[in-house]
Amino acid sequence: MTNDVALRRRVARVIGFILLGFLISRAVYPLVWRSRWQPAIDALRWFNKKVQNPVTLRVAGKKNRDLAALYHTGRRSGREYVVPVLAHRTGQSFFIPLSYGTDVDWCRNVLASGGCAMDHDGVRYDTVSPAIVPMTEAARNLTSRRMRVFGLLGIESFLRLDISHSDRPAEQAT
Repeated sequence: MTNDVALRRRVARVIGFILLGFLISRAVYPLVWRSRWQPAIDALRWFNKKVQNPVTLRVAGKKNRDLAALYHTGRRSGREYVVPVLAHRTGQSFFIPLSYGTDVDWCRNVLASGGCAMDHDGVRYDTVSPAIVPMTEAARNLTSRRMRVFGLLGIESFLRLDISHSDRPAEQAT
């Protein structure tokens, strides 16, 4: 077997594993979230933090994307962090589904600081007045299709962020 054939087989195997991982993750995510089995949720958190988030951040906040890039400051460290989130704008607010519940670092950081910056649909927004709201409040502001999906995933609460009305105009996101 030549090196060329061996290389092609290795590439095909890697692509196959990536596709299999993607398909399994799409089937596993809803089951894990609905079960609320903590060891599985912790494993998904680790996978998202180390593998999926770095890839997702490449498109988060760009024009015509559902994903936003949320910039927040650590409560204790003072470090700047960025995480990809699903952010749905309705009027002068954003609603972010809290897939892992309310006890995640980025959410606690935003609540403690009283707001954050966010790139959404190609625009940078400063947000204020973060509040955790139940699904019933979010349902009044989001489409029924989105709410059905969130219900299937077992999402019970959302982070509501209001857009700041400062004198500074919104910037173009990078």
